[in-house]
Amino acid sequence: MRVAYLIVATATLSLAPAVAHASPLVDLVGTVGGNGGAQGVVSGASPASTYFNPSMLVGAEDGVVMSFMIVSAQVGVTLDGRSGGDVPLIVGGRGILGSDAKPIPNDVVPTPWLRRGCPAGSEEGECTPPGFAARPRQSRPTDKRARSYVVLGMVKQLVPDRLAIGMYGVLPLKTFTSANAFYVDEREALFSNSLHPEMYGDRLTAISLVFGAAFKVMPTLSLGVGVSLGMLNSATASTYVRDQSDYDALLLNNSVTTSVNVSPTGGVRWTPKEWLRIGGALHAPERFVVESEISAALPSGSESKTTRRDVFHYMPWSTALGVEVDALKRATYTVSVAGSVNYAFWSDYEDRHGGSPTAYGADLGFKDTLSGALGVRYVTGGARAYFDVQYVPSPVPAQIGRSNYVDNDRLGVVLGGDVDLKIGGIRAGLQFFGHRLLKRHQTKDMARIRDELPDDAVFADSFDPVPGAGGLQTNNPGWPGFGSSGWVTGGAVTLRVPL
Repeated sequence: MRVAYLIVATATLSLAPAVAHASPLVDLVGTVGGNGGAQGVVSGASPASTYFNPSMLVGAEDGVVMSFMIVSAQVGVTLDGRSGGDVPLIVGGRGILGSDAKPIPNDVVPTPWLRRGCPAGSEEGECTPPGFAARPRQSRPTDKRARSYVVLGMVKQLVPDRLAIGMYGVLPLKTFTSANAFYVDEREALFSNSLHPEMYGDRLTAISLVFGAAFKVMPTLSLGVGVSLGMLNSATASTYVRDQSDYDALLLNNSVTTSVNVSPTGGVRWTPKEWLRIGGALHAPERFVVESEISAALPSGSESKTTRRDVFHYMPWSTALGVEVDALKRATYTVSVAGSVNYAFWSDYEDRHGGSPTAYGADLGFKDTLSGALGVRYVTGGARAYFDVQYVPSPVPAQIGRSNYVDNDRLGVVLGGDVDLKIGGIRAGLQFFGHRLLKRHQTKDMARIRDELPDDAVFADSFDPVPGAGGLQTNNPGWPGFGSSGWVTGGAVTLRVPL
C-alpha cells in the first residue's frame, strides 16, 4: 500500500499546472532593465519597479522592455566521510522489534542497499525482487547548469507624472517551471540519498508575473501597489490496486483543479528634496502550493485515503527601505549614492513538504534576516550606469541535528548600464551580476540524530539482541557533516522601446 501511495503521489504532482508569481529569482538578480540594480526599492524607476517598489512607476518612462537573461547556479555540496554508523544488512530481513516491542519502521533499510543496491536474486531475506536500486550518497545532487529567460516589462503613464500602470514578467525558456520536493532528513536516503541547496535549484525556474499601479498624491509623495499572481493546485488521485506486485495493472483516476490567488506589494516614494529620494516597500508571502488527496482501494474490500501538502518557491513577508542621494551634480553628469536594507521574516519558512524547520528543534528554526546593498549611479546625457555591492545572510542556522537544510551567506556584485541609441527612442542596456555563496561547514551532534536501529533491538522470533545494534546507526545523508559553497552568476541584454 505504501508503494502504491508513493507511485500515485509522484504521478499526481507531475500533473500540477505551472505557477506564475514573483519567484525567488527576481530578488536574486535584481532589476532587469533600467538603472536600479540591487536598489530597486529606491533607484532606477522602470517596469521592474512593479515588483520592487510600485510607487516608482510614476517616475518611469513609457515603454516596453525586452530582455534576454542567463543565470548560472553552481552550488557544490560535499559530504564528510562515514567511519561507521551503518544500518546492518540483517535489517533487510525485518522481523526486528524496538524498545516498545513494536516492529521497527520499514523505512529503515540496510546501508549496503544504498551503496550498491540489492539486485533481484539476492539471498532470501535480503530483499524482494525486482530488487532495490543503488543510491550512493550525493550521487544525485541538484543540477548545476545555466538557465535562460525572457524578461518582459511595460510602463504606461495614464496621467503623465500622476497615474501609471506597469507589468513585469520573467519567463524561463526551457524548463517552464519545475517543483522538486525532497526531504531534509534521513528519509531522503530512500530517494536521492543526496543533499540539495534549499534556496536554488527549482526555485530558479518559476515563472514570475507582477502587475502594479502608482499614484502621485503630492508633488513629493507617491504610493503604489502591485500584485503577484499565484496558483493553488489541488490534485486528487483515486486508485484501485489490482495487484500489489504488478503496478502496470494499477487503475488510476486523476483530477486537478487550479485556483488563482494574489500576493500584494505596497510601495511608497518620497522626495523631500530634489537631491534626496527615499523609498520603501512591503511584500506579502508568496508560495506555490500543491495539495494532493490520494485514495487506494484493494480487491479485499479495504480502502484508505491520505492527503499531502507540498510548498514550493516560498518567499516570506519582507520589508525594504532605501535612500538615494545626489552626491555630485554638474551640468553634464550626476553621481548619486544609494543604499538599501531588506528585512525578511524567514522564521515562518515552509519547506517543500510544507513543514517547519522548528520540527527538528526550537533552536533549528530559520532566522529572520537583515540584508543590505550599497552602490553608486552615474548619469550623463543619454547614458546611465550603476554598481552595487550586496550582502545577504542565510536564514538557516547550523545544521547540527537531523535536518540538512543547505544554504550559505551570499556576497554579490551587480553592475550595468544603458544608453539612448538615438533611434526612435530605443534604449539598449547590459547587466551583469555575480554572487559568491560563502563557504560553510556543518558538523552533526550525534545525540540529535535519529538512531534508526535502537540499541535494544531484538529479533521478533527469539528476542535475541540484533548484532550491530549498539551505538548510532543512521542513513541520514548529511551525517556526520557536510560543507557547501558556490557561485550564482549571469547577465542580461535589454532593449527598451517607447510606447
